[in-house]
Amino acid sequence: SPTAQVFAALQDLSVIVQTGQPLQIADALAAALCSPLFTGKAWQLNFKKLIAMVETNRPMFTVIAKTGNSKLGHMAAFSTLPGVTCPGAGDCLSHCYSFTAHRYPAAYARQFQNAYLMRFNFRAIADDFATLKHAVDFRLYVDGDYSSAKDVEQWQDLLATRQDVKAYGYSKSFALLVDHNASGKAWASNYLLNISGGHNASAY
Repeated sequence: SPTAQVFAALQDLSVIVQTGQPLQIADALAAALCSPLFTGKAWQLNFKKLIAMVETNRPMFTVIAKTGNSKLGHMAAFSTLPGVTCPGAGDCLSHCYSFTAHRYPAAYARQFQNAYLMRFNFRAIADDFATLKHAVDFRLYVDGDYSSAKDVEQWQDLLATRQDVKAYGYSKSFALLVDHNASGKAWASNYLLNISGGHNASAY
């Protein structure tokens, strides 16, 4: 896993991309680029690409993984930053496997990019989703979670546009999901929600 100093610096960046505005995010990335913690070639390259992403509001990394991996097989998958996007997280944060990806600059950068796109350019995510193969299995949030009511609504509306896609995901954002249901807003019929442990929502 990354060193404590590197991990703390990455968490600070994660908070900024989840709460700040584009200019603040770009400034934070520029500062990271000059930090002695990130002098490695891979960090330098990926931070420069993230700065370009913010400047152009266009993806610079893969948005939806379409080739799978040893864990997911041939399933397509979407991830974002863990922790800062997980309002329902409880003790799971102390052993969250998603943070291990932060030792790899490109993996962190992809999660960072997707967190940014969720807030400022969901259309880019929707455009990539539209290119999925017919009848593919799709896991929503391998890393990260619904961080807002807007996230839930956007994803449910988008999933419904591709009824051939078999989508599922784990979530601890119970309050957001319950509110979405109570509001009478639509659920995509091709989406299966798995309840995930380690949450902070004792009321549910």
